Amino acid sequence: MITLVELSNAVHKDLKLKENSLSEFAASQQIMRIRVPEVGKSATNFPLFFSRNQHDGSWVLSALSSFEPQQNLFVENGRWNAIYQPTSLQTFPFFLMQSPKHEKSYTIGINESSNVFSKDAGEAVFDDAGRPSQYLSKAKSLLEADIKNDLETYRFVSQVEALGLIKAIDLQLVFEDGRTQNIAGLYTIDEDKMQSLSNEQMITLNKSGYLVALHAMLLSIYQLNLLLRKHNECHTHDKITQLKIEVAKDRVAS
Repeated sequence: MITLVELSNAVHKDLKLKENSLSEFAASQQIMRIRVPEVGKSATNFPLFFSRNQHDGSWVLSALSSFEPQQNLFVENGRWNAIYQPTSLQTFPFFLMQSPKHEKSYTIGINESSNVFSKDAGEAVFDDAGRPSQYLSKAKSLLEADIKNDLETYRFVSQVEALGLIKAIDLQLVFEDGRTQNIAGLYTIDEDKMQSLSNEQMITLNKSGYLVALHAMLLSIYQLNLLLRKHNECHTHDKITQLKIEVAKDRVAS
């Protein structure tokens, strides 16, 4: 569990972001968290799934970037190579946290022990006058928007779950040498149940703006083919020859 402290231009006036630290972080993110307003853009590159937050068990929306842990196939030679970059990457290493001074307010927090920070070299977080850098200003705006986006995502997932549209799946990989690998913990849209919704339920989803997101998530599954191609280009001696999507019989969505 990351311990966050409030970012302060007094306490952290000399703080700098190490060169390439952001790319290194992105390169290690096999699963990237997204919010519902990002679904449409994210679906242009990544297969999108529901997954469970490891800390509290709540639902989150996730973009899969690799079949291997600690790997992101969309970071190539230290550079981001995709049409869209999720907000969760754009805001790193800054996080939204509850204000220690005001119980109902939020502020920007950092993990002071993170190796992305330095006092010697890198891009300054604050200028000499204590004003936020361009990067921090952008991250701050995105994090402030995430307050609303997190609430909208909660409403989206709650409605989808209430309609019974979340289905547990496993990804089964077969490698060139005959080895198999199973990726569990992923959930997608149950298309059959979605097709059986009443007209009233479909109208409600459409009015909420959620119908487009549901269709985008369904179509995003085809991006597994892109991941497969990228994996085989990157791992020429460990190619995947077959990928199957199986309904997980030992897991339920509730």
